[in-house]
Amino acid sequence: MIRRRLTTIPLSLIVAASLGACNLPLGLLGPASDGAATQTLAALATQVQATLVGLPTPVEATPAPSATPVPPGEPSATPTIPPSPTAPSPVARVNENTNCRTGPGTIYDHDFTALKGSALDIVGQSSVPEYVIVAIPGEPGHTCWLWTRYVTVEGDLSRLPVSTPPATPTPSLGFTLSYSYMEGCVGWDPGFKVVNTGNVTFLSGKVKAKDTDTDTTESDTTDVFDKRNGCAIDHSIPQLDPGDTGYIYANSFLYDPTGNDFEATVTLCTGPGLTGQCITKSISGQW
Repeated sequence: MIRRRLTTIPLSLIVAASLGACNLPLGLLGPASDGAATQTLAALATQVQATLVGLPTPVEATPAPSATPVPPGEPSATPTIPPSPTAPSPVARVNENTNCRTGPGTIYDHDFTALKGSALDIVGQSSVPEYVIVAIPGEPGHTCWLWTRYVTVEGDLSRLPVSTPPATPTPSLGFTLSYSYMEGCVGWDPGFKVVNTGNVTFLSGKVKAKDTDTDTTESDTTDVFDKRNGCAIDHSIPQLDPGDTGYIYANSFLYDPTGNDFEATVTLCTGPGLTGQCITKSISGQW
């Protein structure tokens, strides 16, 4: 079997030959060859066109889309800013039962008792040292002035408003007096209970008690109002604030006067050592 070897002719040569053949003057081919040459050229042109039609059309490369330009001065994306942590609200942790008043001082009315172990929200600062304004639990909008001597303040108060004290009320002295019990240590000491019903604090007192059955009188002065139990202090009361209860004793009978009749006078003063403003009350009864 005879194999024919195909020779690949470059496309550029074919095109050139075709164009050249189409442009040759027919006279160069000779008179006798005009018809044959014309047919040959036409056939060659047809063959070239067929060859060109079969070639793949070159594809123009499409450029990759570019990113949308960002106008100058505008951020490419809005940054996410994490929220700032909220500082905890300041609180007053009460270490001992403390009176909360309508103003900074014992001359103001008692408004609320802050119990030991409680935590109260602080809503304002005081222009008077050692006081803060706190919210009274369970009473929206109701506040009082809390003494911080027995309180631990937690938190930042710098952003809270500062309050000035309300007008000072007119001082009012008053207390109730009653016989309480016969307290004994070295001798027998009649104890009297006093309750401050005024709007000022008592810092000292004096008691003078007379056993009218034996015509015996005993007396004593004090700068505290502790409740005693034998020779020990049962409850320490360093001062008698408005609304507070304290005790004062006549020291000391050398015998037990229990059951006898008595007369007694008690004086309470706003200053230590029976100074300041003082008020006196009397009582009688049976021990």
